[in-house]
Amino acid sequence: MIERLYNLVDKLLNTLSESGRSDLSEVERLTATAGEYRDTISNQATLFIARFQPLAEDLILAESVISVAYDLYRVARYAREIAILSDRIGGLKGNVNDDVLAAFETSKSMVREAVEALTRGERRYIESVNLKDSMVDNVYHHYLDMLRSNGSISVRDASSLLLARHVERIADHATYIAISATRLWRFR
Repeated sequence: MIERLYNLVDKLLNTLSESGRSDLSEVERLTATAGEYRDTISNQATLFIARFQPLAEDLILAESVISVAYDLYRVARYAREIAILSDRIGGLKGNVNDDVLAAFETSKSMVREAVEALTRGERRYIESVNLKDSMVDNVYHHYLDMLRSNGSISVRDASSLLLARHVERIADHATYIAISATRLWRFR
């Protein structure tokens, strides 16, 4: 079920980046479905814990599944916010700065790598996610610093700041998934 949720989130993220615009009703539908998947995963994992009272490795697995389901759902919610922003400004391309679009692509790759770390247990994915998180944070901080130093910013920079905030949160949730992978694979 986690794989189905990830595939849905990946589809949602790719929908946003292919044209810079997206069908808002489709994004809303995918986001709602992501919420339903998250609820189902959390309920099943909670029932597993209550019914079988797992210890050690199995308990960590159940907790990781709940955490990852939540993080993937949050990625979907931030993708929804990006779709709303894109709709309001007439698309991302040409209306936000290229460094933020590049950070968005980086955050998408972070989600993919974090899920790979979770499913394969390969340390290189975790290290890559952590390195990229700092890069995405720097883009967001650049726009915050711009706001502080200039006092006012252009519409394009304001749109870039909003996008950077959502992208930074996607990157953070990818990092949380990588942390779950670290905890999970420590015991395997």
